[in-house]
Amino acid sequence: MKTLLQRLLAAALVPLAAAAGAAEPRLNQIQVIGTHNSYSQPADPRVFQVMSPRLQPMLDAMIQRMPEDMRRKMEDEHPNPLAANLEGALEYRFPSLDTQLRAGLRSLELDLNVDHDGGRFLAPLSYRLLRAGGEKDLAPLHTDALREPGLKVLHMADVDFRSSCPTFRICLRQLREWSDDNPGHTPVFILLEPKFSNLAAALPDATQVAPFDARAFDEMEAALGEIIGRERLIVPDQVRGGHATLEAGALAGNWPTLSQARGKFAFLMIVPGLNMATFAPYLEGHPSLEGRLAFVQGEPGMPHAAFLMIDNAITQASRIPELVRKGYLVRSRADIDTGEARKNDVRRRDAALASGAQIISTDYPFAPNIFGNAYEVKPFAESWRANPVNGK
Repeated sequence: MKTLLQRLLAAALVPLAAAAGAAEPRLNQIQVIGTHNSYSQPADPRVFQVMSPRLQPMLDAMIQRMPEDMRRKMEDEHPNPLAANLEGALEYRFPSLDTQLRAGLRSLELDLNVDHDGGRFLAPLSYRLLRAGGEKDLAPLHTDALREPGLKVLHMADVDFRSSCPTFRICLRQLREWSDDNPGHTPVFILLEPKFSNLAAALPDATQVAPFDARAFDEMEAALGEIIGRERLIVPDQVRGGHATLEAGALAGNWPTLSQARGKFAFLMIVPGLNMATFAPYLEGHPSLEGRLAFVQGEPGMPHAAFLMIDNAITQASRIPELVRKGYLVRSRADIDTGEARKNDVRRRDAALASGAQIISTDYPFAPNIFGNAYEVKPFAESWRANPVNGK
């Protein structure tokens, strides 16, 4: 914990630093390093013994049935062969959210799962199968937290479900406590991915994943306002300002300055498969996200589009800088499905950093990594750097 004197000094230095800079960068003119599935804890290896034989044929068949355009898009976003290998693609692990933020990471990703009544994720199918087969001492779960009603933070029901902060509210409290201890901190981007996928249609007795409905979006908004606090949020209304749409505000450069964004969080929602219909409960009645607390992934031309996702900085090497120069906020990935880290291949990392994408996500921010080599995507020394494409 910081002392009172340290807090006062940190807060006092923010306006002085802003005054000293002749050309202060805006939020879209910086670059930060963050993690992907930041809450993830290692799955019990025995899970894959019972689940891979059940799921791998289903995944392979799904890929084979994909329309050609969808398959090309998937291969661009998941270019490493391990993308379709359940266990191999999940070999990463992270310390607590607080530890990551203290290390200088400034983007985290949380996956949100609906659990209105509580207890939905208490008994994963894999654990039931393993216990029925006599297995004991399985990797532990936060059972008390999982019993509570409300959004849960986990990657994949029945397979990859261990989390350092199992409920959304616990995650938010950890973020708020770190923020309280570090006044004037550089802005933090939190990616939120509502989960819609469901194994129950293919596997008997799998956990039924509930639809992310209007109630879930309202729950998310209420938790942001209550725990983080509106005063600590960078929201779409600020970027839109007096412009007709949020996209127009972003393209006009109406992002807050770095000093205006200090001590705050921007919550950015990922739209799985860019299926905007699933986000109708969040978008309808809120043109350009008017009044909403989180940004939503879009594509150029959409009225709400200020935040874009372009994961492959190698195949999209010319597109990302063009979009960054226009004023969009872009997330890209330095490594995908463990492929680069296994081979200590830095090409995607270096392409992502050079692209100007403001948020670079990695599964390996520290070296040596779990594969024992030097591949890493280190946080910047000051937790951010001037954007190499549009920075000042």
